[in-house]
Amino acid sequence: MLGAGGIVGAAYHAGVLTALAEEGFDARDADLIVGTSAGSGVGATLRAGFPPLDLAPRSLGQAISAEATALVGHTGAPPAIDLRPRPGSRAPLPSSPGLVVRSGFHPAKALAGLLPSGTISADVIGERISAMYAGRSWPASPLWVCAVDLDRGDRVVFGRDEHDVPIGVAVQASSSIPGVFAPVVRDGRRYVDGGVHSPTNADLLAGAGLDLVVIVSPMSTTGAARRTSLVSGRSVHARQLAREVRRLRDSGTEVLTFQPTSGDVVAMGRNPMDARRRAATTQAALTSAHDRLADAGVAARLAVLRQTSA
Repeated sequence: MLGAGGIVGAAYHAGVLTALAEEGFDARDADLIVGTSAGSGVGATLRAGFPPLDLAPRSLGQAISAEATALVGHTGAPPAIDLRPRPGSRAPLPSSPGLVVRSGFHPAKALAGLLPSGTISADVIGERISAMYAGRSWPASPLWVCAVDLDRGDRVVFGRDEHDVPIGVAVQASSSIPGVFAPVVRDGRRYVDGGVHSPTNADLLAGAGLDLVVIVSPMSTTGAARRTSLVSGRSVHARQLAREVRRLRDSGTEVLTFQPTSGDVVAMGRNPMDARRRAATTQAALTSAHDRLADAGVAARLAVLRQTSA
């Protein structure tokens, strides 16, 4: 499970997944990858064949392998997005007033409906992903990409519920932050960031019969990090993740989670779209993930991952 978190979240994924690869688990070997927002782009990149050992070097601006270069060499560094607001042609209005009513007790969905439609194009995200697939519409290995229908409020899982959407369009939809990026319109439906439903959507795998679910959750935090001054909504996301993890464990599934430590939170800063934080976040995540993997309590679960890659 690869969670939401913007540019900084993708950098956190790079550190954690590279650390896992250095300890013997290649995330490309996972039976199923589920991605939300930033995690959907990372998941699609892995399913295109990008080696996890190259994720951190690419994020740090270092040399990458020939295998990785063959996939992304022509695209250059990770995408830069111009986040300057675009002037609208009319006064900003709620993007989906009906969603406010239908959201029930889900505050993130109510907020998504209240915010005006974003004016910034996220086309570069979809185009980068599409370029890696060179004409293929979807990866051969299972990948689920989570988005939200802006009008109905439903969670939509591309690759599971919807199969006729190209991978680039799905990732762009999953990454379209309400109020910032323009919703992705497909067959008359408007899609926004899957993090509106859940930053990780980990509950999707309850009862799936998997040996182990690995969750990388850039938007939550460890207990110790909740006491740092930079923590804001992270505690809320951590509580939601805890509920989803309980559902997984109650269904008999082992879980291994990676959440930002206090050092990670400092490196990540407050703005998830701050590209200047990319290198520091990746380096911090590499260190904290290796520390977690060295813990004796994680050893048995790490052995399961190594067997998968073997």
